Amino acid sequence: MKTILSIIFSLIALLPAAAQGERGSGTIGSRDSIEIRVFREDDLTTRGQLSASGTIDMPLIGTVKVAGMSTDAAANLIERKLRDGYLVRPEVTVSITARVRKTVTVLGEAQKPGLFRLDPNRKLTLVEAIGLAGGVTRIGNAKKITLKRRNLENPIRIDLRAITAGKAKDIPLQDGDIITIPESLF
Repeated sequence: MKTILSIIFSLIALLPAAAQGERGSGTIGSRDSIEIRVFREDDLTTRGQLSASGTIDMPLIGTVKVAGMSTDAAANLIERKLRDGYLVRPEVTVSITARVRKTVTVLGEAQKPGLFRLDPNRKLTLVEAIGLAGGVTRIGNAKKITLKRRNLENPIRIDLRAITAGKAKDIPLQDGDIITIPESLF
C-alpha cells in the first residue's frame, strides 16, 4: 500500500502547475505571468509577465511590485493605489496565469537523483530535497555534499550528518540549486 501511495504522490509532483490547481491564486513569484482586472474598468485590465524584480506596469499607477505577495494582498495594494486620486471604490482581482517553474537538482549518490520542483508557497530545505531523492545511497558520502548556487562562485560544502544530528542548520534552497552527493572513498 505504501508503495502505491508513493507512486501516486510522485506522479502528482510531475504534473504541470496548472493541472495541480495552482493557477489563479497563491503567492506570486518573480517572472510569473499575472492578470489584473478592475471591475467595470476594462481599460485598466493588465496582463503580462513580471519583471525580474517582480514588478508590472499598470495604467494610471505605473510600476507596481507584487512578487512575494499573495494574489489577495496584491489586489489590495493595487486598490489602494487606484483609490489615491483615480477611482472612488475600485474592485481589483489578481490571478496568476502562468508560473515560472523553479527547480533544484540532486545528483550523484542519491537513491533517485533528478530534478525537483520547488513549491512556490513553501520553502524546501536541503535535507528535504535529499529525502525527495530517496536519501543517500549506501556508498554515498553524506559528509561531503556540495551545494552549487547560481550567485556563488564556489560550491558550499555540507555535512548532512551534522544537520540531521542538530549540530548544523538546514539550508533553505533556491531556484537552480544543484546538490551533489559524492561517492564515499573506502
